[in-house]
Amino acid sequence: MQRSPSREVFLRHGCVFASFQAGVAVTRGCLVSKGTTLADVARAAGYSKSTASLVFQGSPLVADHTRARILAAAQELGYVYNRRAAAMRRQRSHSIGVVVGGFGNPFFGLLSEAIERTLGPAGYSVLLGNTFDEPSRQHRLIETFLENRVDGLMIVPAVGSDVGFLEPVRRMGIPLVVLTRMVKGADAPYFGADDVLGGRMAAEHLVSHGCDGLAYFGGPADVFTRVDRHAGVSSVAREQGILFDDLWSAHTLTSSTSGYLTARDLLDAGPPPAGIVCHSDAVAIGLLRACHERGLKAGEDVRIIGFDDVEASSFVVPALTSISVEVADLGRIAAESVLRLLSGDGPPPPPATIFAPELVVRESCGTH
Repeated sequence: MQRSPSREVFLRHGCVFASFQAGVAVTRGCLVSKGTTLADVARAAGYSKSTASLVFQGSPLVADHTRARILAAAQELGYVYNRRAAAMRRQRSHSIGVVVGGFGNPFFGLLSEAIERTLGPAGYSVLLGNTFDEPSRQHRLIETFLENRVDGLMIVPAVGSDVGFLEPVRRMGIPLVVLTRMVKGADAPYFGADDVLGGRMAAEHLVSHGCDGLAYFGGPADVFTRVDRHAGVSSVAREQGILFDDLWSAHTLTSSTSGYLTARDLLDAGPPPAGIVCHSDAVAIGLLRACHERGLKAGEDVRIIGFDDVEASSFVVPALTSISVEVADLGRIAAESVLRLLSGDGPPPPPATIFAPELVVRESCGTH
């Protein structure tokens, strides 16, 4: 009688050998369920599922010590990599999901355009989603993108996001980058500006032109960019021994309408400080309008600086001084990093890529 051979599997990428009989996997004397998953291996090794997946794909992006730990965990758990299923999962949609916070801020339009100009020539379509800075809507958008099998995600986190919102993306193991708003604990490359430095540059410029009081006006309360820019402005006021106006350092949505309405209410209560750094150019344009209606001349009665240096800043009257964050470069470099992660060519991006801001001087701060 001919003996039935056992089904044996050997993993090409190192040392994982298993025999399957009677619905179980036997490896080095351990009896393990066939239900062991890649996520189990990643968890046991202390790495993300996407990193474990790269190991079994033979990716050169993974460090040798990381590869060794993941393969050792796989051997211990009796995990066998299913290449056929993985190949099916890796079928490309040639689309990238881009999630932003709302087009009331022109910055996000410029960012999206820079991303699309980079991904398009590489053969990828951009699927654009707007969270309106609502975490619940962000969750639904990410789910929709994942259901449609996007090849990667680029996300400007909604205000109030915590690291948990990225978990579904990690489970799928697709490339992910975070843009402009850092999220504490996020295991994803971050691309943004040095906002503390930008706040300091704006404040120092105002102080150098005689402002004896400063404020940081606008932006959602807990958003990363506001916290850092506010810190930069307030630190200069403290170091120079001048007033930092907490009343005028009010929160707003990142839009001209919100900046205008909030500034109008504050002007009803009293005069503004001599120098105001705004959270964005959109907010600053709203402030300019409110000041104009009250007969205050920007650049003389109050000196105003915005952030982002969007195109409209050059055309409002007076033209708006702004902190430029080179949004075109930021979007392009972030998108190039996603393409590199998808292709496996070259080193992975660093944990954070920080862009140096630049002061663009125009009329609204009183010097041109």
